[in-house]
This record gives sequence, structure tokens and C-alpha cells, in this order.
Amino acid sequence: MARSWAHFKLADFVQPGEHYHFARTELSGGEGARVHDHDYHEVFWLTRGHGEHRWNGRNDTAEAGRLYLIRPQDRHRVAGSSAAPLHIINLAFPSAIWAEVRTRYFADQPDWFEQRDTERVWPVGPRAKLSLDYWARRLTEPDRPRVVLEGFLMELPSLRGRDPARGTPVVPEWLARAQREILKPEHFANGTAGFARLAGRSPSHVSRATERWLGCTPTDLVNAARIDHAARQLAETGRPILDIMFDCGLTNLSHFYALFRKRHGVSPRRYRLQAHPTVRG
Repeated sequence: MARSWAHFKLADFVQPGEHYHFARTELSGGEGARVHDHDYHEVFWLTRGHGEHRWNGRNDTAEAGRLYLIRPQDRHRVAGSSAAPLHIINLAFPSAIWAEVRTRYFADQPDWFEQRDTERVWPVGPRAKLSLDYWARRLTEPDRPRVVLEGFLMELPSLRGRDPARGTPVVPEWLARAQREILKPEHFANGTAGFARLAGRSPSHVSRATERWLGCTPTDLVNAARIDHAARQLAETGRPILDIMFDCGLTNLSHFYALFRKRHGVSPRRYRLQAHPTVRG
């Protein structure tokens, strides 16, 4: 007997070299994909209109101001409304990348994708909306780079819906802003001191807050931004490795190589060779 749902594969949506799929969609009355599961993780949020979300055998109202975390095994379908077409922003990405980000930054926290269905629907408040608008622009970058995806996933705690009954804490706006800004070369080159300046707080305050709210240290955040930038430079340019290292604000080649190996599993030179087999530098 044919199964009643479809199985989607991320490889059908992304191009070679891309690390995620990002799309904006408008669904009118009855429009939407058939019920499906998939081989990837998914986050989508609704910006206008309303419709229906059929999710693991249950029908829920889908309306603007909600964000959903979807696991590969979830069977779901979003349908629009003719009265108020539903506007959806959708992000699909490899489950392995979420596993890496979670291990690196949120290992001491529950996996939000593995919570009950009702806890994976997050209300989008004014602060979260500002962040989502920012990431909706960043996620459209050509080639869908991994550094942008990881930046978004790192900010998930600040997007989490607030349930007063559970007393769910909110990531301070100043910390979420600094977390976004540290991804830029002009900021991460200044190290953790630059991160503290972005946050507008003392280094000790920033350190405690980063560990409390984001599950990592300021050094972890800064080094992740540096090394992901270096990886993009290695893959996209022929610039000398030393120049790339200095641009990242690092001066010790052995330390740079150790950080790079820890994050990407290979040396900077091997990473470049894998991206461009004809390169010999």
C-alpha cells in the first residue's frame, strides 16, 4: 500500500556548495505541500495571514507571529487561507549541522527540537521579530554559507517564545545584538574585548551572561566567527593563509591551525585543497 505522506530530501532543494535552503512563500486557500516528513531539520515562521498546520496527526491554526521547530520525523503540512494568505519564511538545513552547533554551544541545555509538539511552537514577540527580520536578510546571501546558518542557530535562544507560566528566561537584547555583530570581521578581529564593547558591558558581566544565556564563553563565540570567516576566505579566494590569519585578529600560526582543525577537522591548507583541488598554496 502506498504511504499517505511524502518524504522530502534536502538534496532536492540545495545546490552544490550550499549549506541550507531558504525561501519565502505565500499560500492562499488550500495551497500547500502534501503531508510529508524529511531528512533535515527545519525552522519556519509566519509573518502575515493565517491558515492551518497539520502536524503529527493534529490540526492547528497557523497564524502570523509564530515560529515552528520541525524534526525530520515530523509529518506535517501547512495550508493557506483565501481570506488572509499565509506568508511563510522557511529554513531547512542538515540535521548534522544542528547537532554540531548544539554540542558546541548548548550541550548543557535540552534539545529544543526534541521537546513536545506544543513546546516547539514559539510566539514571536517584538524583539524576536527584529532578530528574525535581520536573519531573513542575512540568510539570502549567495551560496547559502554555513557561517550564516550557524549564526542563526546560535541565536535560537533569543528567539524562543516566552511562556510566563514556565518563567522561560529571555536572552538580553544587548547580548543578542552583540552575538550578531561579532560575526563581522571588523568586530571579531578585536577579540573578546571587542565583544564586550559591542555588548556595552564589562568583560566579566559579558562572560557570565554569555555562559548563562548561550551556553558558551565569549572566546568560543569569537573564535567560531574567526574560523568560519577564515574558511570562507580559504574556499573563495587565493589569499595567503598568513594574511587570512592576521585579518582574523590572530597572530600565532600554531594556535590558528589548532582552532581550525578543531572546528573543521582538517588544516587550513587541506581545507583549501578540498575546496579547490588545483590550488597548491
